[in-house]
Amino acid sequence: MALLYIKVNNAWRGLASAEGMPVLDVARGELGLTSTKEGCREGDCGACAVLVGEQIANTVRYRAVPSCLLALGELKGKHLLSLEGLIEGTEDGLTPVMRAFIEENASQCGFCTPGFIIALTSWLAEPQVPDLAGALRAVDGNLCRCTGYAAIRRAAARLVEQFRDLPLEPIARLKALVSAQVLPQSVLKFIEESKSSSLQTSVPNGATIGTGLDMAGHDNKKAVASTLDPAVIVGGGTDFYVRNPDPDEGFSPLLTRMIPEFALVEYRDEPQGQWLEIGAAVTVRDFFVSPLVQREIPGIGRFETMFASTLIRNLATVGGNIVNASPVADITSMLMALGAQLVIVPEARAYEPQAPIRLCPLEQFFLGYKKLDLRPGEVLKAIRIPAGANRKFSFEKASKRKNLDIAAVNTAIAFKIEEKHFKDVRISLGGVAPVPMLGTAAMEVLEGAPCNPADRKTLASLAMKTAQAASASISPISDVRGSADYRRRMVHQLMLAHFVRFFEASGIAEELFP
Repeated sequence: MALLYIKVNNAWRGLASAEGMPVLDVARGELGLTSTKEGCREGDCGACAVLVGEQIANTVRYRAVPSCLLALGELKGKHLLSLEGLIEGTEDGLTPVMRAFIEENASQCGFCTPGFIIALTSWLAEPQVPDLAGALRAVDGNLCRCTGYAAIRRAAARLVEQFRDLPLEPIARLKALVSAQVLPQSVLKFIEESKSSSLQTSVPNGATIGTGLDMAGHDNKKAVASTLDPAVIVGGGTDFYVRNPDPDEGFSPLLTRMIPEFALVEYRDEPQGQWLEIGAAVTVRDFFVSPLVQREIPGIGRFETMFASTLIRNLATVGGNIVNASPVADITSMLMALGAQLVIVPEARAYEPQAPIRLCPLEQFFLGYKKLDLRPGEVLKAIRIPAGANRKFSFEKASKRKNLDIAAVNTAIAFKIEEKHFKDVRISLGGVAPVPMLGTAAMEVLEGAPCNPADRKTLASLAMKTAQAASASISPISDVRGSADYRRRMVHQLMLAHFVRFFEASGIAEELFP
């Protein structure tokens, strides 16, 4: 078996484990990094979090991810940092993040502590001005059953004060964190290694990079096409690895995140129009923070924390959220309202920038529960949304808790206002049918209707008609997440919530909820 070479803490290691093996098992087994704890194995607790450093464009980025959901093959040419690696070179065996936890009594049994340390270290490495809200968001996927969280909050507040003046330029920030012993010296070495056109100069010959990139660099592409056919296609793995596949049975995935063309966000100017194209392997986190996405969909960043947790968003992919085909997939709901089209390519030519494509409107992609318009030998490469639409957008979901919970119902709406009328209205509904769907009845009510924010009574009446049309047009089922009647009521209320978000300044809430 060819070895897989990755940088583990301060040294490159050649690993014989299968590319599909969860990093958690390799870390605790082959690598002996037992600070990485095995908890839920579903990405819900954060105990297994690790830092992954990688070259992104012309810079280097470190982010925390749950190692139980991360395929080993994704680490080729990247830097894996565990708690053991963070303390290398520190004066007293403690980083400032660890010291804050000790001084604020934020650790009791200690099982969850490594994950919290990793998550907060990742937060400090993000090029942003530190604040307490950001620190708490960084650990929204970490659970502690001892402290009650107050001490952890105090530790986070201490770090905010200590590191308020970090540089915003990514490389300068990483170097400052190394100087402060938040990050180890191995980070500086990795930064230097990443400056070469390829990290191959630092990786011994014979390194493999998972089925996806092995195929991309193979000389005999016709020969490998047949080996790609049975490959399991994995995006972020945040749903796939919850099912605990056995990599010892020959599991060799096609890792879409390792194909550069699948991880781009860019504009496309084509005869059919202008599009913002989002690679299927773009992470949910990168989707929400992309300047191009934020420019096309103003305010979309406010909905980021409604999707899973920070750890999951750092790993889950936009394409995976679609192809997983959940009736309540949040990203799917958003993109459907935005008029998304899917870019589908032959799997055996996935690595080719100019591979032939097939376009499919997102609402036509779902043929039935977990049934997709994805033909044998095809793979989702990207998602396109119309560019320059100057639209308004809103997303709402109903779930039992704020973070890390699947919705009972979700809905998104997008429209333009032209000459004081609603135009190009699209409304998506999730959790009310076997597949995500468009709320065509509600769309018909709103399309072409007058829009005068100063006339709040007329707006409120229109909101009620739209909500009634949406709730009357669905036939949901009852299950553990909610009854059919509950889902109808929630669709009605969430439609009203869209209007309140758009027209709050007009006082529409007082009309809707006197």
